[in-house]
Amino acid sequence: MTTLREDIIDDLETVVTDWDDVTWNAVTFKGIFHNEYEPATLFDGQIESRASYVEVRDSDITGIVHDATITINAVVYKVKEIKPSGFGMTILVLSKD
Repeated sequence: MTTLREDIIDDLETVVTDWDDVTWNAVTFKGIFHNEYEPATLFDGQIESRASYVEVRDSDITGIVHDATITINAVVYKVKEIKPSGFGMTILVLSKD
């Protein structure tokens, strides 16, 4: 009998075909890219910002580190945070600098 975690990881193989292309370490794989508007308050004023992150399979990013460079949709990003879910996926918080 398989665990729920194992079932989820196996199911990821069937759904990743419609995801965005992500390139890291000269390898291209699939991820779900988010580049959402996020308002922020700074010194009593509001500024506009983007919250960029990508969800990827753990198996595609083995060994990734903070400040690693990845490319999504021809745009280069740096990895600022690495947030594993424990279920076979990791969120990489990104920055353009």
